[in-house]
Amino acid sequence: MKNNKKQNLFKYIKDTTGLSVSKMLLSFIIEPNRITTLNNVSLKKIVIEYAPIFEKHRYMLDGPSELDQLACFDLVLMWRIGNKPELKSILGI
Repeated sequence: MKNNKKQNLFKYIKDTTGLSVSKMLLSFIIEPNRITTLNNVSLKKIVIEYAPIFEKHRYMLDGPSELDQLACFDLVLMWRIGNKPELKSILGI
């Protein structure tokens, strides 16, 4: 089940953005609460890789379940970088 979810999410991101995501980022999108365990260096790497995906999907309100998964990840990520202006600027917020 989880493997199928990863494949569907990977395909959705690839189809909508033209980007391939790393296994590491994909694992954090699938389990967003894991992002709270990252140190600042790792968090910055995730934010840099996720920025173009975030830009593409940030204003979408309705869509497939993969979009819901990205929205959950967005919420946790925004909470995690809330007091880090450098990381917020990478996402353009």
